[in-house]
Amino acid sequence: MKRSKNSTTSSKLPYISPCNYLPPEVWAHILSNLPAKTLLSIRCVCKSWCFIIDDPDFAHMHFQHSQINSWNNNKLLVDLESRGKFGDEGCLLTVRDAQTLAKIDQLCEIHSDKYRILGSCNGLLLVKRSGFTYNREPLRLWNPCIRKSLILPTCPLRPYLLDGHSCYLFGFAPRSKDYKVVAFELDDSLGKGNEKMYFSIYTLSNQQWTVRNALNTSNLNINNMYGLFYYLSTAVFFRGAAYWLGNNDKRTQALTHLASFDFDQENITILELPFSWDENTYRFLFLLGESLAIFSISKASSSIWVLQQDNEKGPWTLWFSGKSSWAGYEVFNLCYIASRKVFYYEGDGGYFVCGNKAYNIASCQVKPFERSMSSDLNLETYSESLVLSKAYGARDLRSFP
Repeated sequence: MKRSKNSTTSSKLPYISPCNYLPPEVWAHILSNLPAKTLLSIRCVCKSWCFIIDDPDFAHMHFQHSQINSWNNNKLLVDLESRGKFGDEGCLLTVRDAQTLAKIDQLCEIHSDKYRILGSCNGLLLVKRSGFTYNREPLRLWNPCIRKSLILPTCPLRPYLLDGHSCYLFGFAPRSKDYKVVAFELDDSLGKGNEKMYFSIYTLSNQQWTVRNALNTSNLNINNMYGLFYYLSTAVFFRGAAYWLGNNDKRTQALTHLASFDFDQENITILELPFSWDENTYRFLFLLGESLAIFSISKASSSIWVLQQDNEKGPWTLWFSGKSSWAGYEVFNLCYIASRKVFYYEGDGGYFVCGNKAYNIASCQVKPFERSMSSDLNLETYSESLVLSKAYGARDLRSFP
């Protein structure tokens, strides 16, 4: 049986993978616009795509694109909710709509143990099992989008304050393109006024802790080391640094300063707040668009101040001022006591999500969400991320106890 000329010619042509038609950098740009779950499912199409998708630099590019891509433009929160009457039946990890707190997706159910979130950054959660003190229980990084988890090695310090309050920060260093966990330990052995703060840093790239010397606070004028670090659990990650509110004056219980830790330079700065001291006023740090802002509420009034570094009149600008309500004041009182974060969203005059309630700053009204919803919601912003997908030896999140 004779072959045709066309069949003979085609049989001698080398096979060219469709992945080789374009250079890798073009494929990386195209693939970075796809959802994370789609990328994980197409890794096996060819070696070129697998190499691109598993590259840590591509994971960072994908996250940046996902922030402006319409796929992720809707405001979402990830919720770590305790199960059982006493929180002893594990926890449920879900994604919720920020406007209604309605469940959109159930990511994972963890049995038998209760976890709490210590920090979040770029779609990753820093978590720890509740009920364990100091450094007996290791920290874990969770990526809820791709359901991956990584156990960190034991921290060489004992990260706690005077009453055992945890001291962790989690963020991303833009220059080194590395994720870092910072653990602080307050040494008060020399007595009041002579406390020293030591810190150790875990970097995801080498998966090791490095102990640093005591913080250089001589040029910061820190008068209340304990009060300045007490509310680290409410820290907000913003442009390569973690920001939180603290107290740097022992004459008052009010929050008096904004502190920050730069993950590239690994140093701390503090800035005085533009308020008079009032222990009956609650203050919360949050993101207002592309700016850092502080919400202040008392029984009679509320205000929002925006941080603007290049402002000639000073770093703080009054963005909103109005009345408050007793019901709203009570909502923020509970959030303050529990050291919870608040989230602000535009619409209907602007409103805050606090636990399982929403507070409208224009009408001063409190809107409860579903009655069946727990008031002990542990909310963080949700974003798609590929970090921990391949390179770090992470395991399935559900495989951990």
